[in-house]
Amino acid sequence: MALVDTPDSVNSGSDGVRQEAQTQRSATREVEVLEASAAQLASAYDRNTVAADQKYKGKRLKVTGVVDSINTDLFGNPYITMRGGVNQFMEPQFKLSRQYSDYAARLAPGMRVTLICTGRGDVIKTPMSDNCVPAD
Repeated sequence: MALVDTPDSVNSGSDGVRQEAQTQRSATREVEVLEASAAQLASAYDRNTVAADQKYKGKRLKVTGVVDSINTDLFGNPYITMRGGVNQFMEPQFKLSRQYSDYAARLAPGMRVTLICTGRGDVIKTPMSDNCVPAD
């Protein structure tokens, strides 16, 4: 388990527009980050989806693994799969925001990466994560 600083969100004026706290103030809050390998995530979801969801879904995760493939979803957002799934069709998936397209473009299968993500549960026992950013 690790702690990372993340920006708070604040409401700005009466218009209710949410803005990043970094632009409003320098305050940050600590968020618990669970550490796991891609293989550990895949194994947890293969063993017991309910238990894995309770542990990982909606939580911030620091995931390390070996890139299997680099892809885009239907909307053009980059995502990667990491080795460790129970078979080649069920590799854990990690969605990056478009701002990390250049990062994804520099990746190659076989590279070891570490990402900070939000766990989103599974689709047919395939672990899914989004809001991923490179940890280094």
